[in-house]
Amino acid sequence: HALDPYRMPSAGAWARGQRIAKELIRQHQDANSGQYPETIAVTLWGLDAIKTRGESVAIALSLVGAKPVKEGTGRIVRFDLIPIEELGRPRID
Repeated sequence: HALDPYRMPSAGAWARGQRIAKELIRQHQDANSGQYPETIAVTLWGLDAIKTRGESVAIALSLVGAKPVKEGTGRIVRFDLIPIEELGRPRID
């Protein structure tokens, strides 16, 4: 198997995905008088997920305001929604 879906996104992919999501939001706000986007499309390709260890998955999770929760072995067991107050912005579909 080329990947372990229970370890996606990896820590590095999660960090990159969060930065990319923030930049996508910033670019949209700059072009739209500070308004948040309602939706942003993210393409999820299998080969891309393998190469980046889940970066596109991390982008989508970051946009909707979710974060991976790992068990002691590093295996991701679920994704929790970040409270809106903590997220500081609307969720983006």
